[in-house]
Amino acid sequence: MPPIALIFTVTGAALWVISTYFLGWGSRPAEGSGPDPLRTVGVAALVAGLVDIIQAVYIVAARPDPLGEQAVVLSGLVGFYGLFFTVVGVAAIWGMDLRPVGNLAIVVGVVPLFWWNFFAGGWLFRSILVVWAVAFLAVTLTVYARLSPRALGAILLATSVYTFFVPPVLLALGRAIP
Repeated sequence: MPPIALIFTVTGAALWVISTYFLGWGSRPAEGSGPDPLRTVGVAALVAGLVDIIQAVYIVAARPDPLGEQAVVLSGLVGFYGLFFTVVGVAAIWGMDLRPVGNLAIVVGVVPLFWWNFFAGGWLFRSILVVWAVAFLAVTLTVYARLSPRALGAILLATSVYTFFVPPVLLALGRAIP
């Protein structure tokens, strides 16, 4: 099995931090003229993106069992998410325009749905693809002021728990991912 626990926990923690920022939890600078918390959120996103990209390269290079040649397909998906989190991190750290992030979110939300057959035989990963499509489209809607930041925060918080924490918790408990 590829190192999915690492991908899930690191990226899930970053998404948790992103979601709490949009919910307004610690989203304002400390009293006075403290540093912008969005920069810290950006660091978490950047680290997650880089971990995902490194893991995607590992998956395609090592082709761990039981994937074999299918590792190439999985690495593409992991790399897709890695790119997104890396771009979010860089944009947040340096205060860049988020509209390109919103545009990227459309592609990263829709194209992974074509991995549906890759996850045949398991309902959890398929449902994760759907949840992620909703979450990424919510990012786009928020960037273009069609959805409130708090609503996005709630969507991303639920997404972090369901899509990133449930799978590794199941594995840690010795259970198979359904």
